[in-house]
Amino acid sequence: MKKKHWTKFLIFLLITSISNNTIGQQLENESSEKIQRSWLESLKSSKNLESFYSENSGIMINDELFIGLEDINKQLLTLIKNVGQLNIYKSLEVYQLRENQKFVLGTYETLNGKTLSTIIGWKNKGKWTKEFEVIYINTDYSNLEVNLVNQARESWEKYSNQHRPDLIVDKVFSKNGKYFNRGTLYKGKEIIDAYSYMNNESYKIKLESSKVLQISNNIIYDIGTFEVGGKGLYTLIWKKEADTWKLLLDFNF
Repeated sequence: MKKKHWTKFLIFLLITSISNNTIGQQLENESSEKIQRSWLESLKSSKNLESFYSENSGIMINDELFIGLEDINKQLLTLIKNVGQLNIYKSLEVYQLRENQKFVLGTYETLNGKTLSTIIGWKNKGKWTKEFEVIYINTDYSNLEVNLVNQARESWEKYSNQHRPDLIVDKVFSKNGKYFNRGTLYKGKEIIDAYSYMNNESYKIKLESSKVLQISNNIIYDIGTFEVGGKGLYTLIWKKEADTWKLLLDFNF
């Protein structure tokens, strides 16, 4: 094959590959979008939500994390009672490294006009399920404090690379802080044991934030990637306590 024709052929293959990857990702996103729409319709009509969750799925509402379908149902009903029926869902941004895991940042609009921000952690084990979701109501805030959260995250990374999970728990986490990983919830000093992998002398981690979104005066969402050998996705929920931003939740797949 002549060089000119060979070059055109390579360009064609590259364009085809990019197009196929893009289409594949769009179809994948549409799949979870369709499931989310079905979930919302089921919630509105009080239908069983079991098919949308795994056994150890969790939902965070009002600073507390609830695991399992029964508790998730109860908390959703309480949320609706407090803020009104969730009526419209909008997907805003998708964060994905692997075919079977992703975070979707979105909003719910209630019938009475309130807006709630959500992050859904989707996992595909043959079908997409909601492994994790956090929901907070949006309210006006007086000061944008994203930079302070960036500094707090840097402290988490620093103590982690110093092999000091105890300092992360003592200095970065809220007293009500939680670590939710692979369906297991850790609280308080339990987090030190869950973070024990940091004690390995060769351990080193790099955090890179992709989105830091302030929801209210005292809640900030933080989505990004961690690199420790390979790359993964994280979601951190920060809460302002007194004048300091503290880590309320660390979640990863």
